[in-house]
Amino acid sequence: MLSSLVGRLLKAKLVGLNSMVMSLLVSGSLVLATGGLFHVLENKRPLEEINRTKHLKFDIVVVVLSALMVAGLTVWLLDGFVRTWLTNNVQLFDSIVSQPLWLRITLALVIGDLGYYIAHRLMHTPPLWRTHVFHHSIQEIYWFSGLRTSAMNSLIIRLPYLVAMCMFAIPASAVAAIAVGLGMVNFWVHSNLNISLGPLNYLFITPPFHRVHHSMAEIAIDRNFGNILSCWDYLFRTAVEPSAELNISEKGFDVESNQVVRQLVGL
Repeated sequence: MLSSLVGRLLKAKLVGLNSMVMSLLVSGSLVLATGGLFHVLENKRPLEEINRTKHLKFDIVVVVLSALMVAGLTVWLLDGFVRTWLTNNVQLFDSIVSQPLWLRITLALVIGDLGYYIAHRLMHTPPLWRTHVFHHSIQEIYWFSGLRTSAMNSLIIRLPYLVAMCMFAIPASAVAAIAVGLGMVNFWVHSNLNISLGPLNYLFITPPFHRVHHSMAEIAIDRNFGNILSCWDYLFRTAVEPSAELNISEKGFDVESNQVVRQLVGL
């Protein structure tokens, strides 16, 4: 029975290379489409005055190299996880598959987002900070700059969502769509947009809320770790709300040329 379950899972390509490649290709195509939209919106409602072209070439190279490294590692790790998890949870897997897809996707995203919060918070501790520090080198924050991360950072931060999607048996087509959606979330939270969602600010992350996370102001250090949901920060008391008194302009640092490769890998 186990071998048939593994066969079904692999046949469905829940964590196959094809779904990863498709996700990367679709994400790359959408970058061009959404980039234009965010460019226009940032011009209309800028959070702060920035120079978006200052590090653009550098960030493009980083994105390409990091994506290539992360894709292979993610497939390898998830394949091992899925086989181990199925070996010990055959009956649970069957009961999960019987649930409606919308419910499985919702639960996977909520649990994955909680996992993201925990992973992100851990990356601000000494053992894992080296994997994340490259992302905090960003000085001019706008929608595309949020993709400046080390390969290890990208791997660690994506695993909670991908593992949750595997556990809830999300089909490959939905995994690809969700991966693209999470990419759009990254563009959104790092965009240079001065925007509020009103009462929904206590549930969802906004660009000003995440901008606080990148600030070097003392009150903002190690705060606002969420990705989609801001409720985790409020629940675990790591939330600092954006305000006119909070200095968000001081952030980032110059990456020394002899440190680029090490920081790109995240070791």
